[in-house]
Amino acid sequence: MLAAKRSPALSRAGTARRAPLAVVAAFTATGATLADVEAAGGKKVVEVGAAGRVLLAQDGGKLYALANKCAHLGLPLQGKTPLLQAKIEGGCVTCPAHGTKFALADGAVQGEWCPKMPSLGPFGKLGNPKPQPTFPVRVTESGAIEVDL
Repeated sequence: MLAAKRSPALSRAGTARRAPLAVVAAFTATGATLADVEAAGGKKVVEVGAAGRVLLAQDGGKLYALANKCAHLGLPLQGKTPLLQAKIEGGCVTCPAHGTKFALADGAVQGEWCPKMPSLGPFGKLGNPKPQPTFPVRVTESGAIEVDL
C-alpha cells in the first residue's frame, strides 16, 4: 500500500503553497515466517489484505512474493489439490494448469506462453502473454515476512 503525504510550505510572500508529493511504501505483515515457508517446502500461500492470496516462494536462497492467481485464467498457482501445485525452480514459477513459466523476480513470462494449451486458430491460446503480479518482500529480524502491496 502506498501512502501520499503533502506538507504545506511557505512561498516568499508568506502564503502557503503545496510541497512536492512524497510517496511512502508500506509493508504489510503476511502472518507467515521464513521458517513457515521452509517447512512448507519453499512455497506457502497467505491471505494479505487487498492483494488477496499471495504465494511466498523460496528459490536459490531468496524469497519472492507474487499473486497466487495466474495472470492467464485466474487459477491458483499453488492450490489445495495435487493437480494445482506450482513448480518452483531456476528462478521461475510454473503454472500447473497451463505450463507458463513466470520469473519470480519480476513476473515476466519465460519461454512459451501456455505450452499445455492448444492453439485455437485465429484466437491463439485464449489471451496474450501477461506478466504475473509480484510484490516486494522483506523478512524482519524476528523472521516475520512482510510484503509491499
